[in-house]
This record gives sequence, C-alpha cells and structure tokens, in this order.
Amino acid sequence: MNKLRIQLENLLNDKVLDQEDGGIREYALESFARLVDDDIQKELLTRLIYDYSRVTKELETTAKRLERNRESLEEAQKIAKLGRWDLDWKTKELTWSDSMYQVLEMDLSMAPDQTLFLTRVHPEDVIAVESRYDQFSLFKESWEAEYRLRMDDGRVKWVHLHYHPVFDSNNQLARYYGTIQDITLIKETELELEKYTQHLEDLVEEKVKEITDSQLATIFGLIKLSESRDDETGNHIERTSGFCRLLAEKTRQKGFYLDLIDDSFVETIEKASPLHDIGKVGIPDHILLKPGKLTEEEFVIMKSHVEIGYQTLEKMEKQYPNNALVKMGMEIALNHHERWDGSGYPKGKAGESIPLAARIMSLADVYDALRSKRVYKEAYTHEKSMEIILAGKASHFDPLLVEVFSENQEQFSLMYDHAG
Repeated sequence: MNKLRIQLENLLNDKVLDQEDGGIREYALESFARLVDDDIQKELLTRLIYDYSRVTKELETTAKRLERNRESLEEAQKIAKLGRWDLDWKTKELTWSDSMYQVLEMDLSMAPDQTLFLTRVHPEDVIAVESRYDQFSLFKESWEAEYRLRMDDGRVKWVHLHYHPVFDSNNQLARYYGTIQDITLIKETELELEKYTQHLEDLVEEKVKEITDSQLATIFGLIKLSESRDDETGNHIERTSGFCRLLAEKTRQKGFYLDLIDDSFVETIEKASPLHDIGKVGIPDHILLKPGKLTEEEFVIMKSHVEIGYQTLEKMEKQYPNNALVKMGMEIALNHHERWDGSGYPKGKAGESIPLAARIMSLADVYDALRSKRVYKEAYTHEKSMEIILAGKASHFDPLLVEVFSENQEQFSLMYDHAG
C-alpha cells in the first residue's frame, strides 16, 4: 500500500504528465485521495477499537470491584443486622434490601410496602411511627429514631432507624433513603446494665442511709443527753424537729420562699434542727439550770452556746464538706437567736440576712419553749404562746413565717400535745 501511494505521488509530480494527458492525472488524483481516506479511516478505526477495548476492560474491572463491594456491603449488613430502604418521593416507589427483609423476618417475595412494614411495628409504637411517615416532607435534615417491632411469634425487637432526605436541583424533596438496624441485643444489654447500675445505686443508697442513720442516732443521743439537763418535759428535739418540717412544708404550700424550699430543704431541716442547741454542752450547769434571771455576765456566757455549737459543727464540716445536714446545722446553731429587727445575737443580723433555716428554727424553738415548763418558768397555753408569737411578728420573727404559723396553729398545737 505504501508503494502504491509513493507511485501515485511521483505520477502527480511529473510535469510531463500535465502536458501530455490530463485524464491520467485526474485518475491519479482520485486514486490518491481514496488511498489517503482509507489510511485515515483505518487509523481512526484502529484507535477506536483500541479505546473501546481499553474502556471495556476498565468497565469490567470496575464492575467486578462494584460487585465485590456490593457483596461485602450485603455481608456487612447481614452481620450488622442492617437493612436499607429507598423511597422515591414522587413515584412513592419503595425498595428494600434483602437484609431489610431479614430484619423484618419477611419473605423476599413480599412487595415492599409502608402498610406491610407497619404490621411489624409494636402496637404501642405505631402511632409515633405513622406520625413520622406523615411528616416526611417536613424534614429537611437527616434524623433517627428507635422503636420496637413485634414478630409473628410474639418476640419483640428493638430497631434503630436513620432517615436521609435527598433534594433535586430545585431544592425539592426527591427521595428518602435510610437504614434499619436490629439493636435488640444492644438494647437488652443496656437494660441489664441499667438494672445492674440501679441495683448498685440502691445498695450504695441503702448503705449510706444505714451509716447516716447510725451517725444521726449517735448525734441525737448525745444531743438528748445534753437537752435532758434543762428540758424538764422531754421530747424537745422531736417536737422542734416536727415543727420545723411542718413550717417549711406549709411555707412552700403558701408560695413563700419557693427559691429556697424544696424537698431536700424540708428533709434536711428536719434532721438538722436538733443540732440547734448542741453548744449548750459547753455551758456550766449553774448557769444553764439557774431558776432565776441571769446576770449580765452569766447571760454573756449563755449566749456563747451558739458559737460553741457552730465551732463544733465547723470541725465536722471540714471533714465532710459536702454534707448538707452539717452545713444547715451550722446555720441554725449560729443564727437561731438572731431576730428579724436585728436585735438578736451573736451578730445582730436582720431580715433575710438571717438564713431561712435559722428563722424557721427560731419560731419553732420559741413556741416549744413557751409551751414547755422550764426551771425559770411555767408552761404557757397554746393561746398565750400565740399571743407572744404574734406580738413578735416583724420584730422577733420573720413576718411571713408568723403568717404561715398562725394559719396552721391548730396543727402545731396538736403536734405538741401528741408529742408529749
């Protein structure tokens, strides 16, 4: 072919041919053109065949890789008990992966359908799941949920679902796809762990309560011993403890001091109130039990019981800094003789600068003292005691607490009478 092409080129370059025979030259030109076209076509065809072979081989390699990936994905989904579903939002066409059928324990011949899926959802979770389906178009971001399925034999499965929206070029919802994973084993493990953790917490709480009760019994025993020195009727600790709890509860019900009084406050003040006069262990009997009026010097010593009590509890607080009972006990011990108008001791605090627990204790302590016989006085009636307390409203006592006490005075009177 190359020789023919050279001959034709030589013939076309021959000037003699131009002069003698134009027909031969025309024939030579046509032959040369056909020959060039054939060469170009063959070259293009060869290149196309080569490119097709190369692309075909690459496609085959890619297809094999995709097949391997698909098989690996299916295997991973089986191992992870993970199914996949796709929902075309426009056509409403729904497709499920084989592993989806396995999670649902349904036959592969059953056509994917929302209603069919809902037959597997646990009756107690159906409404929530249906609501999610109804709101599909409202979700612009991926979301997830957990709920239960119920199998034909009554077994309950927990599943975890991921939902992912896909939007078209106009930012319109095009389809949804997602996964469903059987997390029953994980859920059962979590529940067992929660039970075990709760069991441990209960054990710890029980032991803490046991130790706390033991410690409180010891403390209250010592307080009772000290109180017996000047409490002729007995049960002062029990009565004032009950008064403090009742006054705190009624104050909260009235709507006062809601930022301070919660369940913890009520429980703590009941246990901390017996510590109010723990400092009296440091007061000599000739002063503590004196039947008459104390001298100025003796009264100074008597007043020191609040600081003795505070310092005693402060040492405990350093060892147990997070103990709410000790902290409130310190507030009560130091401040329960302070007065609303600032005329009390030891610091002359006034109004709400006096801790609320101490203000409650002050009212409870005075009421019990008025009702009880002491070495320096006879017991007063409830009515006489209320007159004195009402007279001390906004001077000796917190006016709001006096209001609550007055409204519930019958309960306080009955509590005193029953405690004995």
